[in-house]
Amino acid sequence: MKKVIWIIIVLIVVIGLIVGILYFNSIENESIDNNRLIQETTQNIINDNTVNVDESHNSQDGGEVSMENARIKLTVNGNEIFVKLDDNIASKDFLEMLPLKMTFEDFNNTEKIATLPNELSTEGLPSGYTPEVGDFAYYAPWGNISIFYKNFRYSNSLYKLGKIESGAEIFENMSGDFEVTIEKVD
Repeated sequence: MKKVIWIIIVLIVVIGLIVGILYFNSIENESIDNNRLIQETTQNIINDNTVNVDESHNSQDGGEVSMENARIKLTVNGNEIFVKLDDNIASKDFLEMLPLKMTFEDFNNTEKIATLPNELSTEGLPSGYTPEVGDFAYYAPWGNISIFYKNFRYSNSLYKLGKIESGAEIFENMSGDFEVTIEKVD
């Protein structure tokens, strides 16, 4: 009788080992398949993003978009004011919105501001800066463009988009609300 019990115990252990081995092999194969799937998916994402990044740097005529000499023109009361844009993500986003017609107003006897139709990306930019006369900037909390005609203190969430090349004084003399047309310069 003891032999029969030992044989049953041995059979149960052997069957248990066989089931265990089969189970762990299937998990290992699934794990290898999952790892392969993860690697392939990751590579596809990298390839897709590489294509998207490359495409985002192409202009409509097939050339690469360069922020090196990117300029915009602001037209106010017949005056043309040119701004050289900085090479950053917020400036690129702004450039893609153009042309725009915006209503500006004075703020704090320091800057003229107007609200943008959409937010600009500020990813990777410093958390703020100290604006100077002629700076063309974006204030993220309010979603507005700022044209500084006086120097101002350091401000969090203020991002420089560019610098007025000449004509910043025109904005100091503007009173009340006024229209500004903003367009790309070729």
